[in-house]
Amino acid sequence: MPRRPSAFALIVLIGAAAFALRLPGLASVPPRWDEGWSLAHAALPPGEILTVTAADVHPPLFYLALGAWRALAGPSLFAARLLGVLGGMLAIPLGFVAARAWGRGGPRVGVLAAAAMAWLPLAVYYSAVVRMYALVPAFLLLAAWGALSPGRRWAGVAFCLGALGAMLTLYHSVWALLGLGVYALLRARGRDRGRLLIWALLAACAYLPWAAYALPQLAGRAAAEGGNIGQQYPLTYFLEVAVMGLTLAGPLGWAGVLALAAVLVAGILATLPQARRAAQMLLPTLCVALTLLGISVAAKSWALNARMAIGAAPFLALGLGWALDALAARGRGLALAAAGAILLLFAPNALSVYAKTLEVFDPYDPGTYARHLAPQGRASDIAFFNVLSPAGFYSLDGRADLPGWSYALTWDPVIEPTERWQARITSALKTHPRGWLVLYRGLAGHNGDLRGWMDSTFYPAHAEWGEEEVFYGLYGAANGPLRAVELPSQTRWGTLELRQAGLPVSVDVGAILPVDLTWVAVQAQTMNGRIFVHALAPDGRVVAQHDAAPLNDLRPLFTLPVGERVTDHHGLALPLDYRGELRVVVGVYDPATGQRLLLPDGRDSLTLGTLSTTGR
Repeated sequence: MPRRPSAFALIVLIGAAAFALRLPGLASVPPRWDEGWSLAHAALPPGEILTVTAADVHPPLFYLALGAWRALAGPSLFAARLLGVLGGMLAIPLGFVAARAWGRGGPRVGVLAAAAMAWLPLAVYYSAVVRMYALVPAFLLLAAWGALSPGRRWAGVAFCLGALGAMLTLYHSVWALLGLGVYALLRARGRDRGRLLIWALLAACAYLPWAAYALPQLAGRAAAEGGNIGQQYPLTYFLEVAVMGLTLAGPLGWAGVLALAAVLVAGILATLPQARRAAQMLLPTLCVALTLLGISVAAKSWALNARMAIGAAPFLALGLGWALDALAARGRGLALAAAGAILLLFAPNALSVYAKTLEVFDPYDPGTYARHLAPQGRASDIAFFNVLSPAGFYSLDGRADLPGWSYALTWDPVIEPTERWQARITSALKTHPRGWLVLYRGLAGHNGDLRGWMDSTFYPAHAEWGEEEVFYGLYGAANGPLRAVELPSQTRWGTLELRQAGLPVSVDVGAILPVDLTWVAVQAQTMNGRIFVHALAPDGRVVAQHDAAPLNDLRPLFTLPVGERVTDHHGLALPLDYRGELRVVVGVYDPATGQRLLLPDGRDSLTLGTLSTTGR
């Protein structure tokens, strides 16, 4: 008679199958919006990771782990997604040992639970995206093994580390941990119950510093979302969404949910003669029910997506493994029939799940940001993104000739305090000669505050709009105060008068030449004119120019109140190959016709002064 394969061999085979399920599209599928956020967030220094995460809806452990992982494995999207695959794979052996500790039986229940964990669609999908959800099942199963193995060496440590890791990875892990804690306390006897409470207290104490730092911000954010559209829906609506999310039944609808429920109920019925064993189903019931209820209640103030149910996934896998084991005890044919029916029923759903098309946003071209910055950007420049997701996409390009990147967060999900991004940008433009502003969704929301500050504080040299309503602006900073220009008595173009101007004494080769102008509308403006500032070579050739209404087109001329002094900054982006003298001229023209307005003496421009380039 041939020997049966050992449990170890079966777990290895299950792990290999699970790895194969998680591989399709790992490198070829474009990154989703949330994946871009993860890539950029993890690239920040640890202190900044904590600061940004404290204002987000997720704790920091995944981002810290991803940053360390990418330092070892490289910056590619494949390498980043591989971390999730490995985290998901870790849940398979942990599912085996947790199921054995819980079921108090032979290895079969562990093997079946591990197989369910390997197959479960929600776990498969979120094991192959660059998000924290891949790590949650492993942490929860580690905590489950520790809580359900009283007296075992390191069991208490495992419970503490698993619970702490889960809560530092996903806040919604708390619901499954509550279910696990209740079940473990009901099952424990005598001193084991006290030891479990001590380890739970240690985990809570270890979590307390992060909770004190981040949870008040999270609570404030939830309060600010009091008018969330979720308030309009009943709790039952969110419960249905949560159930569908956990099972990823997709086109199967309730048929898929009922099929899984039928297997669980059949397992319970098979164990009814053994009341103690049937009572074991309280564990997955509590953990799954509390998770679905918890995320549904939270959705009233925030949002609900399939990924939020990931904390229930390992306990659903335990329940399926337990039920199949109970059926196998009555007859292997029953277990095979139940497992085969589930696999057959969910087979059509595999195409939508394993093709990895489930995320916050449909995939779009992640290379658009690099393509917009490449023509004029330089390696010595720095680009500031108002949301981390585009920065993550941009970082995947990896070209050495592109600007580096930083951030100034003014768009959901994290909006930084104004003084924080102001200090970051000001500091960066002391060491970088040129800075780019990349504004996702243009001037919407707090973006207008950021761009307005950039236009009034620095010197805009270029502006364009791209896909997804993205604004790209190039800016430079003045290296010290500008010298005042002595203006002639007649500096009026029509009803617009130039009152003051400033230029630097010199400018570095390839830098942005800053020009200060102060305008006054002496009468109401009827024309939407534009101001041009040119840097001319001695032969009259235009070396650099900037055309815009005041404040980089944010203050069109016809909006200027009569008598108000309007400070206007212009930056002239000099080419790297020009060296020598520059003459700076200013004028006004009608963009509708291209015709320049004339000064009282008949000239169409005013020379502000001359200066020379310095450096190599």
